[in-house]
Amino acid sequence: MSLLNESKSLQLIENISWTYARGKKNAIVDVGEIRVGHLTISRDVRDSSGTKIPIRTGLTAIVPGDLNDENRYFFGFFPYGNVHEITGYAVTEDFCYLNSPILLTNSYNLGISYNAVLSYGFQLGRVEIWPPVVISIDDSYLNGQTGSAIEDEDVIRLLQNSSNHSVDEGSVGIGLGLHTSDWKGGIGSSSRIFSIDGKEFSVGALVATNSGTPDYFDRASGDPEEDQRHARKGSLTLVLATDMPLLPYQIKTVSAGIVVALPSVHLIKNNTDAINCLLFSLANAMSLKDDGPKVFDYTAVVDSSIKAIIRPGLESVAEAVLRSMCLSESVTGKWNRKSDNISEESFLALVEAFEKSLST
Repeated sequence: MSLLNESKSLQLIENISWTYARGKKNAIVDVGEIRVGHLTISRDVRDSSGTKIPIRTGLTAIVPGDLNDENRYFFGFFPYGNVHEITGYAVTEDFCYLNSPILLTNSYNLGISYNAVLSYGFQLGRVEIWPPVVISIDDSYLNGQTGSAIEDEDVIRLLQNSSNHSVDEGSVGIGLGLHTSDWKGGIGSSSRIFSIDGKEFSVGALVATNSGTPDYFDRASGDPEEDQRHARKGSLTLVLATDMPLLPYQIKTVSAGIVVALPSVHLIKNNTDAINCLLFSLANAMSLKDDGPKVFDYTAVVDSSIKAIIRPGLESVAEAVLRSMCLSESVTGKWNRKSDNISEESFLALVEAFEKSLST
């Protein structure tokens, strides 16, 4: 089975009958002043017995603008399947706004990442940067990490160096240790432009593909490595941003609509897998400068118009998923496991699945 050539795969993506135009950078950073950064950690360490432990992990940060500008943004979350660890989930669900960066990492780095965001916010003199939103993604198939691989300073430097120039994709940041459907997973991003009554808006997606395996076995195979591989709690993590003025209940409707329109059977393979979709709008930024006003004015589209973002949002996610797989490089990690980039045959099948879902 031949592995996929990057240039050929990008051409296959280009040939899909997309309805909406891409943004200039074809990434989530096309939306407003969003910035993205990656910290990629690939090194081997020795445990107390001298055994080599491959560390294949990282962090990916989505920063909604300049953190010196203290703003709240309407925010929502839609889970499909099992909900994985997301700090601040309950609070953001109650308050329906985002006022921190969104970080993607694994559970070993989650606590330090959370504390570092708070520390950086205090350094900036912010009134609030709580609760930090940190999403835990299980990269244990390739990553042998058994303790935190980062310090506060690493996270703060990541936030400071995040950029809106472009988005690196593939085996970068948290994407380094991801594995999906027996192939190398990773980070992907894309964006679309759409309009309502002649007014132009944008939507962008950043995804982390880490969903299970082609088959799920309910009983043990007798091979510990095989059993662990199939017992992994995989996930497809979607972070979407838009400048369309959406209220929290509308954000819920949009995020749910995008998730249920995905060809889930081709993306979620285990009964332990999940799709986690986060969406926030940069419209109606609520400034907390000088403690902010007591009353905020906002704009919103009528409910009948929110369907205008579903298709471009779906296209952004679909292309981001495809890019996350075709731009990822092979990685060798824990127990000498090697995760190769996707085969041509499997990628063609995935492209066909997305084309079918987009045509309905």
